[in-house]
Amino acid sequence: MESTLAEKLLREVSLSITRQRLAVLELFLKEEHPMTPHEVREILDDQERVDQVTIYRVLEALVRTRILTQVPSTDRNSYYCLAERLHGLHAHLYCNLCHRMLCVESPVSAGTTERGKELHVVLSGTCTRCDEEVPDSTI
Repeated sequence: MESTLAEKLLREVSLSITRQRLAVLELFLKEEHPMTPHEVREILDDQERVDQVTIYRVLEALVRTRILTQVPSTDRNSYYCLAERLHGLHAHLYCNLCHRMLCVESPVSAGTTERGKELHVVLSGTCTRCDEEVPDSTI
């Protein structure tokens, strides 16, 4: 039987393959945008019963092994995203209107970071979706 990408990544970092780790990692590989632990639980509740404590433990293990990275935020939430080695160098945009964190092309032209180092660029503003929904009052 062919291994999934999530299974390969877990083996690569010597994490045991559990149902919960697979569910969380497959979600991040599919969605490809930063999510809070609460968002992860809400999405997984539809398919897989995973309690909040387990989600926090899985996220911690995936950050420790550099599969995910924790994105700094000013809204007092913890956001998690695929690490640079899996998602490429990118920045994040926190939308002040819909309060979502999105991956965006990096405004920094640094090729790669040093091994073990992380580069976090978080922009604050309005996402494209909200920008299209809110009429421009200056016209």
